[in-house]
Amino acid sequence: MNIRKLSRLTTLLESQREKGRIQGCGLVVEHKGKRVYETHIEPDREDSIYKIFSMTKPITAMATMMLYERGELDLMSRVSDYLPGFKDCKVASPEGIKKAEKQILIKDLLNMTSGIVYPGDFGEAERSMGKVFKEATAQRQSGILKSNVDFCNKLAEGYLAFEPGMGYRYGFSADIMAGVIEVITGMKYSEFLKKEIFTPLNMEDTGFKIDESKAFRAAVLYRRDKTGKAVRAEDDVRRRLSMEHPTREPLFESGGAGLYSTLNDYSHFAQMLLNKGSYHGKELIGKKTLAFMTSPQLNALQQDALDLESCIGYSYGNYFRILTDPSAATSNGSIGEYGWDGTAGTYFFVDPTEELIVIYMQQIEGGVDYNFVRALRQIVYGAC
Repeated sequence: MNIRKLSRLTTLLESQREKGRIQGCGLVVEHKGKRVYETHIEPDREDSIYKIFSMTKPITAMATMMLYERGELDLMSRVSDYLPGFKDCKVASPEGIKKAEKQILIKDLLNMTSGIVYPGDFGEAERSMGKVFKEATAQRQSGILKSNVDFCNKLAEGYLAFEPGMGYRYGFSADIMAGVIEVITGMKYSEFLKKEIFTPLNMEDTGFKIDESKAFRAAVLYRRDKTGKAVRAEDDVRRRLSMEHPTREPLFESGGAGLYSTLNDYSHFAQMLLNKGSYHGKELIGKKTLAFMTSPQLNALQQDALDLESCIGYSYGNYFRILTDPSAATSNGSIGEYGWDGTAGTYFFVDPTEELIVIYMQQIEGGVDYNFVRALRQIVYGAC
């Protein structure tokens, strides 16, 4: 690794800060097991704790594949085998609302091909899920829904965007997967993660809430003003992102977006991925299972529906984007590089070919600027 070339990362970050595009953030680059670059821009620090949102999903994938490898979970089984609420799903089709002809399979959850969506105004399915999610939240607060599993079964009332397996749509699939894991293990999701992943990986600052004693380490949250500059976020932004009470137990342990973590903790997770499932002599998962978990899973129909900006030139599988077409991605990276990002500006990738890990964290509503991410990646790969 050309360390001199990596200094261009500092120039890039300083330029972004001078323009007001970023405020606090942190970045680490690791190559062949060594940390070759690290920086933290104030007010963020080395031990800052970030809500990582969708970078929770790869951890949920790991939890799932650990059960898969133990023979406790068949990816071809039906979600309704574990969560009965999903037995009679409805699809919002162009012809109207109709009963789904197919059952959602576990592999559909893992590949976002279930038809399950996030709340929004895009279409009937998103509006339906918005209504159901609001009801589920209120019922969890009042005690009608008593667990994460109850919450997941309630979400089954939301309409699907398409027949299971017949498209791709980013949504609550990973959250439902966490509910399946609870049913299989008989453990609360947070307890399973702590026992099977966080403790073995020494991820002491990772969880669904921040300990009171560590609250002062929470990274500052920002939003963008009308000019695109990062400014400190107000309370209504915290509410939108469900970050108003980071030290409280969450109403729902979101397997898709609920975790808090640090750069160092997440680097332990990434190191384990790069090391084919092992960390400091402890094997979490076998190398063949890890290889399957980080390989493209979409068929042609599903791939055509993968329209996220972060996935141009990528396929998808088990909550990872996987680079398949560097020319489409305008990337000087390696085919097979994989990773994910989070809605408040966290981003990571692992490159097995170059034995490379990059993790970037910030807290800003709206997430990372992909122009910036592409520049960051180009600099890192240019130094390989």
